[in-house]
Amino acid sequence: MQTTAASSQTSPQAPEDLGSLSPIQRWTRALIALRKIVANPEDTAQVLVFTSLANSGRSTAARVSRFFDDPAGQKLYDEHRAIDSHTVDLDALAALPEGTLGRAYAKFLRSRGLTPDVFDGAPAGVLDPRLSYVIQRMRQTHDLWHVVTGCETDPAGEIALQAFTFAQVRAPGNALLALAGVVRGARQKPGIVRDVIALYRRGARAERLPSFPWEDHWATPLSEVRAMLGLPTEPPARAAA
Repeated sequence: MQTTAASSQTSPQAPEDLGSLSPIQRWTRALIALRKIVANPEDTAQVLVFTSLANSGRSTAARVSRFFDDPAGQKLYDEHRAIDSHTVDLDALAALPEGTLGRAYAKFLRSRGLTPDVFDGAPAGVLDPRLSYVIQRMRQTHDLWHVVTGCETDPAGEIALQAFTFAQVRAPGNALLALAGVVRGARQKPGIVRDVIALYRRGARAERLPSFPWEDHWATPLSEVRAMLGLPTEPPARAAA
């Protein structure tokens, strides 16, 4: 499961202009998607549909304002920063020294059969260019959040990262995904509750990941990037792994 974007190469069927949906229509569709996610936590397409719907309510304006009130976020937008197949050379990143952010990111993607090209183009159903950019930036950097937090891409790791993401951006969809994951997985993996609480607290203490200029730090040691973000230089092992 994901935040605003999961670690996957699957493109979901996006809803039409979200602004045209009433709250009842939006949440009805969101809950249908959530049921599918609970039944199959690896259904990345439904995660993207759910977060698009659940995170497009009244709190959206506050989250967008928070991104652009940060000078670093405004700079990303002004410079049209993107992390996609047009801007990322995985071969070049993989050739960086061991222990750098770029090499760790390339290794993360390749070891899981992922590429940045799934995030080419703006998200469908979003007409506001500023909102579109924030959503796309979150999707494009999701795998980097995995790298710096140490959360795996298994269901338990994605659930923990949802809690971390909610602490960072306060989007209701992330909280609901984390809660649904805990309810579904607590019996099989009791440690998941502890992990979710720990990652939420870590996200609340960390610096702002949404506006971090990842592209400027491909050659920076991963431990230093984590320190910049207020994260442990060596993430603790997860009980739910």
